[in-house]
Amino acid sequence: MGAIKQLSMVFALAILALAGCQELGRIGGLGDYGIIGNEIVGEVMNVDSRGRQIEIRANSGRTSTVRYDNNTQVIYRQRNYAVANLEPGDYVAARVQQDRDGRYYTDTVTVRESAQDRGYSGGGRLDRIEGKVEFVDSRRGTFEIRDSRNRLIVVSVAFNAPRAVTDRFNRLRSGDYVRIEGRSVNSDRFDLESFL
Repeated sequence: MGAIKQLSMVFALAILALAGCQELGRIGGLGDYGIIGNEIVGEVMNVDSRGRQIEIRANSGRTSTVRYDNNTQVIYRQRNYAVANLEPGDYVAARVQQDRDGRYYTDTVTVRESAQDRGYSGGGRLDRIEGKVEFVDSRRGTFEIRDSRNRLIVVSVAFNAPRAVTDRFNRLRSGDYVRIEGRSVNSDRFDLESFL
């Protein structure tokens, strides 16, 4: 009889331990925030290049902020891009880990569907800027222009921009003068929609 009592106690403890492990299995217990295993899956709401953070809204509607660094890879259709190429509306899976302070950071963001693939329209008016091209990074899909106020602005080309845009981007050289239309992310970041 004592052995059965001991066995039932062991069984009860095992069930409690498993219940505790289930909570521990979710990073920080934040499964409700869209963190499943070690990934956050959802829609990019904002990329803060100054704070080096990506804001992602999960399917649950909860928003998570994930830090990134220069080594963070963005993968779309088996090609690597810079984080600056991410756009609001992109549907992504960000592989996350916690740093010593308990904040989330990502080393890899996989774009499952781009904003264009999804027919996403962020709305709002388009901005126009013009200036001289200072630097072109064709590998990352970005270029820098110096505007009339002597500001250096990093311009990002979307993953699947129209062919006319990518063709023009591929012909860009330092010293070219360009007029472009798109959306200002902040004072030194710009998402390109079209060349004018």
